[in-house]
Amino acid sequence: MKKLFLSAAIIFTCINAVHAQRYEYEDGSPAGSPRHHGGNSREGDLRFGAYFAPTIAWMHPTTGKSDNGLYSVSSEGSKLGYMWGLLMDYYFAENYGIATGFNLNTSGGIISTKYVGPNTSGSTYATSTVYQTKFNYNLQYFEVPFNLKLRSDELGAAGIRIFGQLGVTVGFNIARKATYTVQYSDSTGTILTEQTGNNEKLKGTLAVPPVMFGLNVGGGAEYPITDKMSIYAGLFFNNGFAPDATNPANYDMGYNGSFKDGNTRLNNLAIRIGIFF
Repeated sequence: MKKLFLSAAIIFTCINAVHAQRYEYEDGSPAGSPRHHGGNSREGDLRFGAYFAPTIAWMHPTTGKSDNGLYSVSSEGSKLGYMWGLLMDYYFAENYGIATGFNLNTSGGIISTKYVGPNTSGSTYATSTVYQTKFNYNLQYFEVPFNLKLRSDELGAAGIRIFGQLGVTVGFNIARKATYTVQYSDSTGTILTEQTGNNEKLKGTLAVPPVMFGLNVGGGAEYPITDKMSIYAGLFFNNGFAPDATNPANYDMGYNGSFKDGNTRLNNLAIRIGIFF
């Protein structure tokens, strides 16, 4: 993780130094002239920035049952998280551009499952079977977004611009933990045992997919504060669509048996506050 932050800092310093070299327009006017204040980028301009965003994250099963029909699946609510990132906007026209960069996203959700297959009542249980689970997931992703960004002309003397963007995000899982409770039967089918864990690393090959894709959409407003800098705020929604965010059949957590969920998707809603310079 320290290497990741160091690499991010080096990249950010380099691109900011390159940006600082762009001190003239095509017509020779300096970047600090009245015609160029925060947010007033021209065609071909690059802009760099940073942001922080508190988030509300949740996990959503696409069906009420697992693929094999043995488990009912439900979401147990949302949880607070956060994101931060560095931004790069490239404008191929004055009000149309490509928005990219990278984010670190701390997210998760709560999913519970219940066995609804044979032997669900009485004193005899199916042997080595998971009967009930509740997993509170804590996940972290390194994300690279790619968005089409559209914005308005300046509105009024203050120079405020309204913008919207739509695109996809590729996320690489860098941390996966969970607080959980699992009830399962033993190899004889006569005892139901409970196992718990507190913020433990999810073990097992591909227990969480290493790469995830999401569709994101958002919008907000940008306000210039100096000739070169502007601040912005916006609301952004990210909808994970592929692949399944969790694969509990592959968990290796020490209990008997395995279980499946209902093709869980990971979503979040973020309020971003950032700056361009």
